[in-house]
Amino acid sequence: MAGIAAARQLPEARILEKSRGPGGRMASKRLDANRADIGAQFLTVRDSSFDAVIQSAAEAGAVAQWTPRMGAMRDGQLIGSPDQQSRYVGTPYMNALSQYLASDIDILPQVRASHVERHGPGYRVHCEDGQVFDAERVLVTTPVDQMQALLSDFSVDMIRTRFAMAPTLTIVVESEKRHLMSADGPIEAAFGGDDPVLDFISFDGSKPGRNNAYWVIHSTPEWISPRLEDDVSQSGQALYAYAASQLGLEGQLIHSHRWRYARPVDPKTTAQKGVYQIDQGVWVAGDYLAGGRVEGAYLAGVEAARRLCA
Repeated sequence: MAGIAAARQLPEARILEKSRGPGGRMASKRLDANRADIGAQFLTVRDSSFDAVIQSAAEAGAVAQWTPRMGAMRDGQLIGSPDQQSRYVGTPYMNALSQYLASDIDILPQVRASHVERHGPGYRVHCEDGQVFDAERVLVTTPVDQMQALLSDFSVDMIRTRFAMAPTLTIVVESEKRHLMSADGPIEAAFGGDDPVLDFISFDGSKPGRNNAYWVIHSTPEWISPRLEDDVSQSGQALYAYAASQLGLEGQLIHSHRWRYARPVDPKTTAQKGVYQIDQGVWVAGDYLAGGRVEGAYLAGVEAARRLCA
């Protein structure tokens, strides 16, 4: 999202995208005939300029408001936790917003950059497939650990130590249940609250434009960290077993995904407007520098573009 936001302000920009399409952690996974959101579950809006972007996307059908019946885990119990927060999701799946915003951007998919070096008055970007790109300026919007590897010729240790990212394990469970029961009534999405294992639970089928029977469950970073190198399917089974025992969620585990870089460890630690200059013509930007959240990534990208232009 940060790279897309920047490129929208820079007509001559080119994005090198390691995946098949844009979106990053605003990801959905095709499962049989349907998809499930396995990354960011929703986005919120606070900044007026980002609100304008979201309203434009809504008019185009790329996002819609999501109003689930909310809950939270407290002392091992699921309780109702209604709030007035406006939440949005991509339609018909989360990365539809990324695709909408990237429609007029020059993106080279499935090109994995491996190293950035100074070259003459500018920079040279080397890729794993042997391609080489020369540029006057370079913006790196990968997660911080991957940024460190890309910019090994430059001094980035301070960023790496201050702006670490935490992992999560995400599982998708197919179930006949359309809601979970709490003492306060039915629940379609819930924060983990004080639970040591569960971070967020949502019924994907409750989102606009979906027609599936999928529950998506994120683990806490603390639970998955010591299991990060374990077999992901075994970790997924363990997370599902815990969720089933705590929530009474019966169904079939159909997908497990390990996110090594899911969110900032400390969202209160931020760089100025989510951007950091590394060299005369090299910047980094991303949600990890802006406190997390989709909006943080977008605004960081816009600020990065402003500085590149300047």
